[in-house]
Amino acid sequence: MNWFDEEESPEELGEFGLIERIARLTGSGNTHDSMGIGDDCAVIRNTSNGFATLITTDMLVEGRHFKRNWISAEDLGYTSLAVNISDISAMGGKPRYALLSIGLPGNTDPDWLNGFFGGIKGLCDTHGMKLIGGDTVKSNSVIVNFTVLGSIPEKNILLRSGAKPGDKLGLIGRVGDSGAGLRLLKQSSSPDLPLHRHLISAHNRPTIYVREAIFLAESGFVHSMIDVSDGIRSDAAHIAKQSGAKLTIHTDRLPVSDVLAEVCNAFSWSPEEIALTAGEDYALLFSFHSDREENLKRSFQNSFPDTPFSVIGSVSDGNAGVRFLKNGRNFDPGAHGFDQFKSD
Repeated sequence: MNWFDEEESPEELGEFGLIERIARLTGSGNTHDSMGIGDDCAVIRNTSNGFATLITTDMLVEGRHFKRNWISAEDLGYTSLAVNISDISAMGGKPRYALLSIGLPGNTDPDWLNGFFGGIKGLCDTHGMKLIGGDTVKSNSVIVNFTVLGSIPEKNILLRSGAKPGDKLGLIGRVGDSGAGLRLLKQSSSPDLPLHRHLISAHNRPTIYVREAIFLAESGFVHSMIDVSDGIRSDAAHIAKQSGAKLTIHTDRLPVSDVLAEVCNAFSWSPEEIALTAGEDYALLFSFHSDREENLKRSFQNSFPDTPFSVIGSVSDGNAGVRFLKNGRNFDPGAHGFDQFKSD
């Protein structure tokens, strides 16, 4: 049986079209004891104790996702694990265990290996995680694939499908710094300038919001959540589609750093476009009960005074989709978010 028609190559379908097709073909839907393809993690319920296991996996390929002359071995080890931990956080869970499958050239420098695994160990230690297994293979380039398992009380799970009309949209963290850092790397801009180093560091070693995510999940006020890995434009659309709701985002409320604004001004870049489409900031985009805004924001800022909490929009009835406003007028961000098969 042919599962794909001749014109349905990954490039034609795009990343998310391919995922949807795989989900339909394999029947990877939800059952009484599990939730499959369609969110940041798969979920396996344990009805005996009220907890669930969260499972996520992510692959980074040299030449596609990173270049070794752009990123230190330690930062690559950190980031390759961090992007998986962020998926656990996107559903409100605590990361517990990791498995690593890695492809390496046979002549990989031992100093590089020391740095790479040092970055992994440091992040595991920070979050009380254990690396419990995996696989190794000889390859022509570096390929890193992590699988991370987390846990969460089932009642606290935050899905992309939970946004409700009347909710407000919140954002934890800042957006745009990582995308600007990648632009600087691509154009070989001098990393010796302090502002440039800041943005490149944001790309190579992103902040993840583990404790903040657990706080939001335990608050009882948050209805849906996703981490911003592919850009707000793409990731907000996932919430809109799966919740069957219309999202409105005000670009003038986005938490853009002063460094990003200054560098964008110097290069004549649009900070709004970068903040909305570049991705890899791993900020947390979530919807929450509008009547609880003051309470939620105050208690969050008391617990995490150095982490930005921004209210950037709202959820309403209407056709599923995302509307962007700049100073009250419709705004087109231009580029779409990252797609594994369509983005350069």
